[in-house]
Amino acid sequence: MVSGGGGQTGGRIRDEEAASSNHRVDQSRHTTNHSGEQAPSSVTKSQNQPQNHGGTESTSKAIQQFTEDARLHAVFEQSGESGKSFDYSQSLKTTTHGSSEPEQQISAYLSRIQRGGYIQPFGCLIAVDESTFTIIGFSENAGEMLGLMSQCVPSIEDKSEILTIGTDLRSLFRPSSIVLLERAFVAREITLLNPVWIHSKNTGKPFYAILHRVDVGIVIDLEPAITEDPALSIAGAVHSQKLAVRAISHLQSLPGGDIKLLCDTVVESVRDLTGYDRVMVYKFHEDEHGEVIAESKRGDLEPYIGLHYPATDIPQASRFLFKQSRVRMIVDCHASPVRVVQEDRLTQSICLVGSTLRAPHGCHAQYMANMGSIASLGMAVIINGNEEDGNGVHNSGGRHSMRLWGLVVCH
Repeated sequence: MVSGGGGQTGGRIRDEEAASSNHRVDQSRHTTNHSGEQAPSSVTKSQNQPQNHGGTESTSKAIQQFTEDARLHAVFEQSGESGKSFDYSQSLKTTTHGSSEPEQQISAYLSRIQRGGYIQPFGCLIAVDESTFTIIGFSENAGEMLGLMSQCVPSIEDKSEILTIGTDLRSLFRPSSIVLLERAFVAREITLLNPVWIHSKNTGKPFYAILHRVDVGIVIDLEPAITEDPALSIAGAVHSQKLAVRAISHLQSLPGGDIKLLCDTVVESVRDLTGYDRVMVYKFHEDEHGEVIAESKRGDLEPYIGLHYPATDIPQASRFLFKQSRVRMIVDCHASPVRVVQEDRLTQSICLVGSTLRAPHGCHAQYMANMGSIASLGMAVIINGNEEDGNGVHNSGGRHSMRLWGLVVCH
């Protein structure tokens, strides 16, 4: 599995698909309110001690925030088409809270986030009809990575082996790999078998295959393995697991009830394990805005601890994706995304919600570049809906209700 390194970062914490590129919070520890303007660093009671108003009001706030996210997305897309620069702060100021957006605008927003049609280039993607093993979609770099010719439309005259719509997936990999893939395809919970170690038939090159089901079939993310020796790969995985188990044991040994100590320990442990320059715990407040409540960073970097960010910094659609996938990695924000080609009969773009390769929204990639950050890793912090949030506030929700409390973010 590819592990994102910790590039230079001066970036403000911000999840992908967030509509921002020029927003800044200055170094004098100002908080940022929902209008995008800077307020004095004294934190209001509503920020520090959120009140529990029940699930209905919380849902209403999320829906209201969703429409604001969609509007900002539309403004960003329009700025790209017109060639004008996108001013996030100014766009926030002109947002009308509670206003509803046209249905087509919200649909376009959701489609762009979930079915964007592009992946990150550190791997390749193949989508397959589950019942026939025929390929219904693939990323344009798949042919090169697998040592094949890649054609959207096959040529009758060209008899060489190609990758195209309708190709049988089993013709691309070695027999031993086919056995593993066939076993995965019939598994009830296909994700439990991830990653599957397979080899390209033409080149023998090893890949980690990460599979998941979507509405039209099975999506396979293929990430090149660093070593061709599976024993070495397994040894590396075992070593990493030991380090993770040690860190988890340390967390479990901490006294209960001290959220600050827990978060401070988490950021130190994650930074030790991953090598990123900055690791933060980002907490969502009742009004949907976020705050950096713990941080471990390289000594020469500006601290972000205590900074607040408007709710639009991490849109509701992105929060939903984090609840689904739990982990999100961007390897290089400067890398050009790769287009996914698909069968004409499909009525909409292939869903990439569960793809480890899904490309970041152009706005987020631009934001990371502006802030000097190259790679990022985000991990969801999920809690029971009726647990305390760390401020002594009990959150409403059923016994099995799960809530996105915040994120652990690495840059």
